[in-house]
Amino acid sequence: MIKISIVIPVYNVEHYIEDCLHSVEMQSYENIEVILVDDCGTDKSMFVAERYLKQHAFRNAKIVKHTHNRGLSAARNTGLKTATGEYVFFLDSDDELTNDCIAIMVEPLKKIRYDFVIANYEVTGSDKKYPPLTLPEGEILNDNILNSYAEGKWYMMAWNKLCRRDFLMDNDLYFEEGLLHEDVVWSFKLACKALSMYVVTTPTYLYRIRTSSIMTDATIEKDAVQYISVFEVITHFVIKEKRQVRPNEYHILEGRKSTLLFSLLEKNEKALYDKCYIKLYRMCSISPWKAYRNKIIGIKYLLRDLHYIMPMKLGKVYKRLFYNLCYKWRGRRIEGALW
Repeated sequence: MIKISIVIPVYNVEHYIEDCLHSVEMQSYENIEVILVDDCGTDKSMFVAERYLKQHAFRNAKIVKHTHNRGLSAARNTGLKTATGEYVFFLDSDDELTNDCIAIMVEPLKKIRYDFVIANYEVTGSDKKYPPLTLPEGEILNDNILNSYAEGKWYMMAWNKLCRRDFLMDNDLYFEEGLLHEDVVWSFKLACKALSMYVVTTPTYLYRIRTSSIMTDATIEKDAVQYISVFEVITHFVIKEKRQVRPNEYHILEGRKSTLLFSLLEKNEKALYDKCYIKLYRMCSISPWKAYRNKIIGIKYLLRDLHYIMPMKLGKVYKRLFYNLCYKWRGRRIEGALW
């Protein structure tokens, strides 16, 4: 029976952690260890969690304490290093599992030890649409994994994926510490490195959206800066792995960079657009003209990215003109707009 490690980072979730732990306790699959990572929150989350573990006599639960708050990425990394299961499952402490989540996701592993298994999910607490899992049930192998990721057919969030622990560690698939939107980097690397995955179309995870205030201009700027940091990490990875001349990597990276810039223009954040453009302009991993000549991209994306071979000031104006022609003046919304 395959041993599964469920890693639960805990930080300021005192109103949700009990329901989260109850959903783990109710799992029909038995060979599970639970790793709670105390990331030094300011509420009673760990008091509630420890009380629940004691009252319900969890047989195989560990608590790992950080000395200070280090963030979600560090907590997940701590859990991954502490885990002793063959497969690891990341569960956010304000979310819940269906009772048969692990049992369903383990089933295909009885025949083949896939690098990871992904399942569908449901959303509560928001009417906003989130990226669905649109793949059919079954296995996906080799380059088709990255192909499907590039096409947006499976979500980038780290949760609700059952990952082979030694595969993650052998490929250095840890989470970038000190970085928001860390799942964007992690899932991209996962899609690049995995040679086998299995898709389960049954919803096994309940993703809770907590109420937050309306996003202000200040938070948009902070968010944009964080996304730029994400793109820097991905660009470094692409260059290090010599993946610049591969179409999926190009489309994912340049597509998301364009989405960021176009989203700022859509929000009329012209000054922030100018600021972000300079950083993204300097982050080009391959000339779009070279990409076009090598048949990595077609004429549409060559025109979108032609600004890279122009002087920066002219390129900034050209990129804005491209947005106006394709979206603003035609009244079209940005696909996958960030805000």
